[in-house]
Amino acid sequence: MIKHKYRLVTYHIIFWVIYVLLNNILTYAQNPKSYIFNIGDIFLFQIPNICTVYLCILACRKYTNPLKPFSLFLGITIAFACSYLLWYATTYHIRPYVNANGSTPAPFNFINYGAAVLLVFIRYSIIGIGYHFASEGIKRERKLRLIEKEKHEAEYAFLRAQINPHFLNNTLNFFFAKSLPLSEELANGIMTLSEIMRYSLEIDKDDRMTLIDEEIDHIKNVIKINQLRFNNKLQIDFKVNGNTDHVRLIPLILITIVENILKHGNCTENMHPVKILLSINEIDHNIHLSTWNKKKNGPKELSSGIGMENIKKRLTNHYNKGFALNINETEFDYSLELTLPYNKITDHQEKPSSFDNLGFLEHFKLPPIKPQPYTS
Repeated sequence: MIKHKYRLVTYHIIFWVIYVLLNNILTYAQNPKSYIFNIGDIFLFQIPNICTVYLCILACRKYTNPLKPFSLFLGITIAFACSYLLWYATTYHIRPYVNANGSTPAPFNFINYGAAVLLVFIRYSIIGIGYHFASEGIKRERKLRLIEKEKHEAEYAFLRAQINPHFLNNTLNFFFAKSLPLSEELANGIMTLSEIMRYSLEIDKDDRMTLIDEEIDHIKNVIKINQLRFNNKLQIDFKVNGNTDHVRLIPLILITIVENILKHGNCTENMHPVKILLSINEIDHNIHLSTWNKKKNGPKELSSGIGMENIKKRLTNHYNKGFALNINETEFDYSLELTLPYNKITDHQEKPSSFDNLGFLEHFKLPPIKPQPYTS
């Protein structure tokens, strides 16, 4: 970034040196007999013009506001006033000492001198304003290309990450059939895993929204899989308050937060279970998620922070400033508060919720349910 700025400054210096020299060569060609070469006079004469260009660029950057159409006019007026003062100082206080032909400037007249400066200002302000909008257009074009590139890379990564659903279903069915005679608990785990994989593959990609009931089922399945890992020792209080029917939100936000808890939290302490409260406020049309967990003791697991950063980025992209995410982290515990608006639709083909929506409280233990084969 620093190298780019230095390179840009170098380009500007080279441009102005070439411009000034060409301008004086043309002046010499028009009046070769009366022209007197003086390098100081040449560049000093152009300083107000060069400053005018950059004053106009600065005015455009600071005062261009679509909501305030007159702000740019104000900025250009300020730039003209500064240019006027520069020309006055150069003409009457500096140039007489370096003028090669020894001529003195005409007596100062505010209106006449202002008119002359205005004509020069218009010429160079056009250069400055044109440069500003051209550079902004190039920046926008580069940004659009970068976004398009990131989109293609994300789509490519998504395609690479996809497993053929038929292959996945056949493999899980094979594992399920093999494990069923040996361990009902293992078979339950395979069925839970199949539900997790199916949800990941079936997320609505058209409007990037999913039913909150399906998101909560996904959370339950992830916790059940982790119960298998920890021999049913996880202590997690999960409450869902409010009516979740037809409530939609962007997918994999809630589950990422829960996965973060499972990865970094102390989830096996009886006296301090993990608290996860999900509330649906039908009056304000808000979803509120509140979590609390103790941190693991001992060496901390390395974390890149990509999960939470990805959440913030996705929430910002979808809800702009319409959400609130507050994280409070101490040496011993971690809490999170997330509030975001939801969409509510009526669709008779939606899946019914598989759990009680009101006052749901569950210590997640793997239930002794007889597993059923997964069918696509």
